Amino acid sequence: MVAKFDPAKVLPPGDPLTLTLLRLMLATDDARHASMLFVMADQQVRTTTGTQQTLYGGQMWYLFRMLCSHLKEGGDALTTLLNSVSRDRLKALLKGRPDAEAALGRLRSAFGKEAFITKIRHSIGSHYQQADIKQVYEADLAAGRVDGSLVACQVGGLSRFTITDVLALRLMDEAAGADLATGGEEFAERGGEVTAITEDLTTFVGHVVDALLEQHGVQATKDTIEVPALLREARDRLEQERAAAAKTEP
Repeated sequence: MVAKFDPAKVLPPGDPLTLTLLRLMLATDDARHASMLFVMADQQVRTTTGTQQTLYGGQMWYLFRMLCSHLKEGGDALTTLLNSVSRDRLKALLKGRPDAEAALGRLRSAFGKEAFITKIRHSIGSHYQQADIKQVYEADLAAGRVDGSLVACQVGGLSRFTITDVLALRLMDEAAGADLATGGEEFAERGGEVTAITEDLTTFVGHVVDALLEQHGVQATKDTIEVPALLREARDRLEQERAAAAKTEP
């Protein structure tokens, strides 16, 4: 769907909704783009081996950290919007949109101080705290857990200090009380958690924007875009995994 509209009418500067919604739209776009790249990188990790897999792994965990950071910004923007717009107006915008109401209900509890994404954002997503690095590195060095390696490539952008990829993972684990570094069930659970929050944010914001366009009589047209092959592969795998999990439920 493609919509063309008069921004001065749909998003007038004097409307209390406008700036908070624009902020939320920015965070939502960044989060869903990071989520898409994270899912694709995860697919690359699953289908490669050796050094190539190591490089994709570093990219995947970077995108995971960025996704948590964008989601936290989205949560802050959502809180501001909910505090700036009257309940009656929000209720009117979401009228007849149960998916948006359900998504908002889940989002209300997703961004607290103790939330996983908040801890990741504050620990390593947007900061590099030297004191935390010292604590984790020295403890891991003493325990023999430091991976002393790097990958150097003639194409500089493909080089990675893989020693710090593992360090970043350990910093995330330390901050969030998680065990992402070993992969497995916890990685799947946390990865599913952040992508689900992204989907809820996308659903809620998309419905609010659509409701505004509808109120102003904006007509949308249909167009076709290309879905990356890697994204299709990842989505197909996820659907198969969900279907298999559903069959095993009592």
